[in-house]
Amino acid sequence: MAKIAAIDIGSNAIRFYVVESGGEPQYRVLENLREPIRLGGDVFLTGKIREENLRRAEAAFRRFRQLLKNHGVQTVRAVATSATREASNSELLLSRLERASGIRIEIIDGEEEARLITLAVGKKIPLGKKSALLVDLGGGSVEITFVENGRITLADSHNFGAVRLLDMLSSAEDDVRGAGQLLNEYMELISRKLSRWKNGKKAALFIATGGNIEAVAGIPDVLAEPHPDYPDTLRLRSEHLRRLMEELSGMSLKSRMERFGLREDRADVILPACFVYHRIAEMNGSEEILVPRVSLKDGVVQEILEREKGAEHLLDLREQVCVSCRSLAARYRMDLKHSEKVSELALQLYDATESLHGYGKQERIYLEAAALLHDIGYFIGMQKHHKHSHYIIANSEIVGLSPSERLVVAGIARYHRRSVPVSNHPEFGALPKRERDMVRALSPMLRIAEALDKEYVGAIRILDCRLGNGSLLVRAASRKPCALEALGIKEGAAVFGEHFGVDVKLSIEPEG
Repeated sequence: MAKIAAIDIGSNAIRFYVVESGGEPQYRVLENLREPIRLGGDVFLTGKIREENLRRAEAAFRRFRQLLKNHGVQTVRAVATSATREASNSELLLSRLERASGIRIEIIDGEEEARLITLAVGKKIPLGKKSALLVDLGGGSVEITFVENGRITLADSHNFGAVRLLDMLSSAEDDVRGAGQLLNEYMELISRKLSRWKNGKKAALFIATGGNIEAVAGIPDVLAEPHPDYPDTLRLRSEHLRRLMEELSGMSLKSRMERFGLREDRADVILPACFVYHRIAEMNGSEEILVPRVSLKDGVVQEILEREKGAEHLLDLREQVCVSCRSLAARYRMDLKHSEKVSELALQLYDATESLHGYGKQERIYLEAAALLHDIGYFIGMQKHHKHSHYIIANSEIVGLSPSERLVVAGIARYHRRSVPVSNHPEFGALPKRERDMVRALSPMLRIAEALDKEYVGAIRILDCRLGNGSLLVRAASRKPCALEALGIKEGAAVFGEHFGVDVKLSIEPEG
C-alpha cells in the first residue's frame, strides 16, 4: 500500500493531507491538517508575503517533513495557488520552504486547479454523461469549469476569491452601495462568459467546492441533506443559501462565530463567498447546489493515483487535452478538417519513427496538440501566421497542459513552416535543453504532415511508414493529383533527415 501526501498552499490556509492507497475505499486518510496562514491577506493588499507569515509557513513545513517521515510517505506533491502566483517574493517563499523541508513546491495556474478539482469531483459525482458547472471559490481566485460528457470543455479563473473580496470590501470604507456595485460588476463579467460558453444551455448539475461552501453546508439552518444518488455529497437549495446571506449581512464577526460555530478566518469571508456561489447558481438557473466535500488536495492525490496507472492515465489526459485544443480551435475559427488530417498524419509518422526519436506517450500528446493548433495564428493574420500560432498557444488555456508544456506545444507549432529552430530565436532559446531537443525532433514531423495536406482537401492518406538502411520510406495514396504536396514535402523531409540522419523517401500512388 502506497502512502501519498498532498500539500496545498492556498490564499487562506495551507493544507496537509496524507493518505494510504489500496483497499476500500480507494484510499484511507491518515492526516488532514489545516494551517491558518493567510498569505492572501498579505499579497492582495501589499503585493508580497510579510516576514511573519514566511516564518510561520517555514515552521509548518518543518512539521510536515517530520510527519512525512513518521508515516513513511513515498510520494509527495506540493502545489501553490493564487497568492503565491502573485507574490513579488514568491521565489523567496518557495526556496525557504524547500530548505526547511526538502519539499519542492509547484506553482500551478487556475486551469490546472480546475482540472485537479474536477478530477476529485468526478470520483464522487459521475460526470461521464452529464453537463455540469463546477465552481471552486478559494481565498484568491474562483475557478469556473464547464464539463460535458466527463470532459472539461471550458475552464476559467478569476482573481476574486473570498479573501481578496474581503480586502476589497474592507477598503471600501463601509460604502455598502459601492461594495455591492463591485461584486455585481464581477458577476456581470462571469455572466457574459458563461453565456458564451454554454450557448444558452443550462448545466444539469451545479457543483460547489471549497472550504466556504462546506462550512455553509455544515450550518443546520441551511438544511443541507445527503444526496440520495451520490455518496458523501450534500445538497442544499439556493433559496436557503439566499436566506443565510440575508442573516449574515446583518451580523458582526463575533455574532457569526457564536451563532454558527465558525472560525474567525471563516466567519469574515463567508458572506462574500455565499454571494458568489448564489449568483452563479442563479445564472445557471440552478435551484439545487451539490457539495461533494472535495478540494484541490483530493485532486492532487487522485492525480498521483492516476499516474501510477501509467498508460491509462495518459490516455485519459490525451482525451482531455484534445477536447481543450478543439474547443480553442473552434473559438479561433480554424479549419478543423485540415487540423484533424494533419494531426492524423503527424501521429502516424511519430509512431513509425519511435525507434529514432525515443519519446513516449506524453510527448505524443504535445505533437498532437501542436498539429491540432498549428494554423491558429491565421486568426491574427496570414503573414507570419506560424509566429502568431506560437503566441496564441503559449498564452491560452489548454486544460491538461502546464504553462511550460504549452511552450513546448507552441514551439512545435511555430516551426511547422519557414525557419528551423535556432537558439537566437528568443522563445526557443528560453526553453530548457530537453524541451529544445523535443521541439527540434517533433516539429519536422509536423512539417511533413502539413505538407501532405497542403491544399486542405484531405486527399492523402499514409499507407505505410518504414525505417531501414538509413531511410524512412513513406508510402501514401491520394485520390487526386498531388504535385503541390510532393513539392512541399521536400522541405520538411530535408529538415527531418538532417535532424535524424536518415533519407526520407516518399511515394504517392493513386487511390482506388
